[in-house]
Amino acid sequence: MVALAASAVVLTGCLIPESFKAKADFAANGDYTFSYDGTAVHAMAAAEEKQKGLLREKDEDGLKAEATKMKKDPMVQSAEYLGHGRYQLKLLAKKKTGENLKMMDIFSVTHGKDGIITIASPKLAAKDVQELSKLGIKIDGTLEVVLPKNATIVSHNATSEPKFFGLF
Repeated sequence: MVALAASAVVLTGCLIPESFKAKADFAANGDYTFSYDGTAVHAMAAAEEKQKGLLREKDEDGLKAEATKMKKDPMVQSAEYLGHGRYQLKLLAKKKTGENLKMMDIFSVTHGKDGIITIASPKLAAKDVQELSKLGIKIDGTLEVVLPKNATIVSHNATSEPKFFGLF
């Protein structure tokens, strides 16, 4: 049995997804691909810029070097430093049945012994959203989950579901 449980999208580490489209596409045999295309902001850099008005040239150079390091990860198709602590990222992971995924601490896919697959990311409290807003960070993205016809959904917190001519 294939089952899913999804949770809110956020990151509590260094990179926070900002404007993005993510997709988890599951095949009938359980293999899946997970993609992320969008921007992410380095939280510490955003806080530093908010406090001091600008990032130091040394900090900007360090963040730019991080984009180069990211490209060594096989999941990273492209990583470009945009300035002001922000990155343009294109990530793709291809996984076999039963393989778990943690994509740069932004999203995770785990397989339970009971056959339940969970797609998750750390949950953000309202207070945290306010703090991010003060730093000029607004999380605005979508996660599309594509399932095979034989999948059973145990639970979800999706804001929309597919409709078929209003029948279901």
